[in-house]
Amino acid sequence: MRPLKFVLPAFALAVLAPCGWHDPLYAQTAHAQTASQDLCPRPAPGSTVAEPADLRSVRGELTVHFTFRSEVDAAGLTRYCYVDQYGEESSTLRVHPGDFLNISLKNEIAGSEIPGAMTGMNHSETAHGCAGGGAMTAFATNLHFHGLAIPPKCHQDEVLTTSVLSSDTAYEYRIQIPANQPPGLYWYHPHLHGFSKAQVLGGASGALIVEGIERANPALAGLAERVIIIRDQELLHPNALPADAGAVAPTIILDPDGDARNTGSGTGKPPKISP
Repeated sequence: MRPLKFVLPAFALAVLAPCGWHDPLYAQTAHAQTASQDLCPRPAPGSTVAEPADLRSVRGELTVHFTFRSEVDAAGLTRYCYVDQYGEESSTLRVHPGDFLNISLKNEIAGSEIPGAMTGMNHSETAHGCAGGGAMTAFATNLHFHGLAIPPKCHQDEVLTTSVLSSDTAYEYRIQIPANQPPGLYWYHPHLHGFSKAQVLGGASGALIVEGIERANPALAGLAERVIIIRDQELLHPNALPADAGAVAPTIILDPDGDARNTGSGTGKPPKISP
């Protein structure tokens, strides 16, 4: 089995090699990110790229408290982010096959509910859905565990009616990583229908690693590991003319969504990948 590399919509993740040493009592690494007064801070241009902090399972269980936040940056773009109980943004979740993953998700998106949205549900399951009465609004969110073989049930990986509102208490996710889940790279992100694109392009995503790649490929045991996350985001000037605005690109490679021609020539609008 070859080392895994996923390149996913609105999110690219690469682990260069797995770490052979693992301390089962070491649940959380040293904080790698710089504290900021921003709700969803971003590294300064030209600064050193730091790895996300690790949250590791201990004795078969990992418990995480996420706060989902938003803010408008100086350029007028809305940022979104997950902040854990240690103040770290978009921490990497490290689990093993068979582990339990418990996540409480508190929505603190800036703004107010739209009229008619069902609030104060306290997330009891109703005929309307798993949470929030299924209200899909710009101020709601949820979690999807991309690539994990877990059921689309309430408090697991259900995204059609799970709508965590900013007026609600924290929503509890309780999932078990399947015992036969292949080791490798996965990710978590919002999957609120109609609003997931804005939230993911705004920065709401993180890595989820199922440990054990060295068991699948013994040659990788003991190698150093680095996690690099690359995200798409909204462009500051999406309608600016390209440098060769008069050039004609072959129509055969026009993107199906009509937004871009990926010719490398600069012709057409720059591409963004939808979640």
